[in-house]
Amino acid sequence: MYLEILKDHHAGIYELIDTITCAKTASEVTQQADTIARALSRLAGLISIHLAAEDKFLYPNLKKSGLEKVRDTASRFDLEMGHLADTFKGYKEAFMTPTKIKNNPADFLQETKQVIGALLERLRREDNELYPLVEE
Repeated sequence: MYLEILKDHHAGIYELIDTITCAKTASEVTQQADTIARALSRLAGLISIHLAAEDKFLYPNLKKSGLEKVRDTASRFDLEMGHLADTFKGYKEAFMTPTKIKNNPADFLQETKQVIGALLERLRREDNELYPLVEE
């Protein structure tokens, strides 16, 4: 049940990421700044809930698993990706409003590539490596 909620979060996060990353040029970013800022705001809320649930409950519980592979994978993921919440917070604060996005479209594109790329990496690795271990 709990894992299904996390998977639903992932689906929502992927959808919001698609909206945020649809603009590929500075001009497109400027034109779509309102839509991007709304999606970023919604993503920030969902990420906050999701990462807190994983970082405070899922990962600590998996590190106590009776299965070595589950413990090792959870520990490795936590170590490799545990800083993501702080990284995302800085990104969100830099680009939360349409004005901030419009004032720095090139920076927005660059930061989005890095931060959203790291977020996507975490989601995909959890979907493909960690969650299947939990389901076994």
